[in-house]
Amino acid sequence: MSRLPALVVCLAMAVTVAAPVAKARDVADAAPVASGVADVAKTEPAEEATADAATRRATAFVPPPPTGVRFGEPLEDGERFRLSYRFARVKSQGLLVADRDIRPGQVRSQLFLPYVRTPRSLEVTVHRFRVEYAPHPRVTLVADLPFVKKELERMDATDRFQDQTEGVGDLGFAVVVPFIRKGRESSHVHVGFDVPTGAIRRGGAGEPLPYDSQIGNGTWDLEWGWTYRGAWQRFAWGAQAVGHHPVRRNGRHYREGSRFEGSLWGAARLFAGLSSSVRVEWEKQNNIRGRDAGLDPIDDPAENPKARGGTRFAIAPGLALELPQLASQRVSVELELPVHQDLDGPQLERDWTLEVAWQWAF
Repeated sequence: MSRLPALVVCLAMAVTVAAPVAKARDVADAAPVASGVADVAKTEPAEEATADAATRRATAFVPPPPTGVRFGEPLEDGERFRLSYRFARVKSQGLLVADRDIRPGQVRSQLFLPYVRTPRSLEVTVHRFRVEYAPHPRVTLVADLPFVKKELERMDATDRFQDQTEGVGDLGFAVVVPFIRKGRESSHVHVGFDVPTGAIRRGGAGEPLPYDSQIGNGTWDLEWGWTYRGAWQRFAWGAQAVGHHPVRRNGRHYREGSRFEGSLWGAARLFAGLSSSVRVEWEKQNNIRGRDAGLDPIDDPAENPKARGGTRFAIAPGLALELPQLASQRVSVELELPVHQDLDGPQLERDWTLEVAWQWAF
């Protein structure tokens, strides 16, 4: 199957600005002794807190979690807002049955079912806009709006044709809460849900589109997750477990299967605000429950609800860059490459996932 060459390009970003803290002390020292005692008593706690925060930011740059980690950082250290934009592209091409490659001609030769057509490739592009707000130091609220474009190419014995859909995806909300913190180690949990704002569309002739071509899934979805992070000097590491569960069937009488993800990662500061990371991910996708009555599960594997599940293992190198000139901003990139896939097929094999993110916390 095709593999994207190592194209990881990272650009500029940001943070760590130390505020001056000596001015209040100089004013207090220059004042008369009688009033100076009271002034110093009032200003010292604020000075010390500001100095401590400035010292942490200036001397202890901790490599951030990789781009592909879900809600990897709650808002901390006095930050109240975070704006972010994420661009993701997922490329899938070629067919797998379990962990074995299979040619489209073999699928259409009634090796499994009398399929007439087979999927050839799928490209998914997502532009994701996210707003985070911390009304309390221990609570971060998240709103997430994706714009999705899908291009599914299919073929039969004589021709190729393409389904293309695009639009607003399912709107997501989440709350992130720090759980345990001890020294340079911390953990947090998140709970969220998706609103079915993404359309379940039909094609130009009014026929239902395959499951992979749909912008949304038509159901309210529940998500939970737990994240652990640790750091020592210029190194950082972490782990995450996430579950995503559609709650009920949609208007087409089916619902997507539950999805489970687990990640382990390590990161290191290379110099200044530049860090590199490597993440290992396991993903388990369950098959669709029910089915769209307008789709024929024995006409095309893309229309078969029992050919949607599987397990993937992937490795994902990444980079993140923060610059003082762009205070509290960051640009990061991650390229995910599957190393093993075991799919309920015939099903499209995932080739690669590229994600680039920008964020600004203040």
